[in-house]
Amino acid sequence: MVTPSAAVPTARRVLVIDDETAVVRVVGLLLERNGFSVDTASSALEGLELLKTRRYHVVLSDIIMPELSGVEFLREMRRYDMDVPVILMTAGPTLDSAIDAIAYGAQQYLLKPVETDALVQSVGRAAALGELARLKRTALASTAKTSLEPLPVGDRATLATILTRAFDSLTVVFQPIVSVQNRTVLGYEALMRCDEGLFANPSLLLAASERIGWRTTLARTVFRRIGESITNLPERKLLFVKIHPLDAQEGLILGPEAPLEPVAGSVVLEVSEQCPPAQFLALAHDAERVRGAGYQLAIDDLGTGPSGLAAFTRLSPTYAKLGRSLFVGVDRDPTCARGVKAMAALCNELNTQLIADGVETAAERDALAAIGIDLMQGNIFSKPTKDFDTPSF
Repeated sequence: MVTPSAAVPTARRVLVIDDETAVVRVVGLLLERNGFSVDTASSALEGLELLKTRRYHVVLSDIIMPELSGVEFLREMRRYDMDVPVILMTAGPTLDSAIDAIAYGAQQYLLKPVETDALVQSVGRAAALGELARLKRTALASTAKTSLEPLPVGDRATLATILTRAFDSLTVVFQPIVSVQNRTVLGYEALMRCDEGLFANPSLLLAASERIGWRTTLARTVFRRIGESITNLPERKLLFVKIHPLDAQEGLILGPEAPLEPVAGSVVLEVSEQCPPAQFLALAHDAERVRGAGYQLAIDDLGTGPSGLAAFTRLSPTYAKLGRSLFVGVDRDPTCARGVKAMAALCNELNTQLIADGVETAAERDALAAIGIDLMQGNIFSKPTKDFDTPSF
């Protein structure tokens, strides 16, 4: 029997599915006492009926149930809701069920009996991640998509010659990331530049390198240039460096040939949310080793990529960068301001510091600060330069 909750509509809504009445009752009461609004269902099919008409922040489901298992339910429910996080519970775990749960996007796989505080904490975190996923999907739908101009060079030998020239001219410039409230510098982002006119847009240089299998050569060259410059980094400042999710596996981040590892304690590695989710998983495999070396992790281009929750669930980043396209008009568009404020609140809940990247005007700066975003980067403070310049506030 499906039991709708009478809790206030502003509470985060959780759907609890279990064929054991006592479990449903106990879990439901526990979550309601901790501020959640709870609906319950005694079978997966009843849960699917609810999902057709209602939106939930989290689904908490048993794995072993009649009619449909929790994993089968997870597969079916994605037809109705692509973003809601699912926590699966079981008293009889198997390797196959765990693998299937991960394959179909389960947020967590918990063993019964679940400790009370751990369950509440897991549901709360999952709810926050679910809200963030929906905000990101909305932002993607409303943001105009732009594509890079196709590279005008198709011949591999010619492209290799031009790339060699470009690599020889590679330089690194730095742009400060500031705390507006404290009028201090958190750190600097290292940005790639080259003199080859074809690659005035650094993204085209990366695309061309990937086309002929030179991506790792490009990354190693850039990291070496950064390593040569970091000796001038002001004391106690961080250096933000963009990486590809596969760099760690290819010996570019860790190991004797990794140019940045000797200064890892000062480096924040940025990985773009626009990377495919499978690549995020590759980086997540090495995340603990990366952190163990002293690096911190950041998500770049928050809200503009297809990775859903993979970035946060797998990497637990210290920082996240909000792309300019998502806050243009924040000073004059209430809808934009509400979306930015929601993202900021959720990042705060997830202990991730949000950086507004690409701030151009005083009006944007002031509106973002009023929302509660303190860390910012953009030309209003300082354009990228070859030195670690002091920004203007």
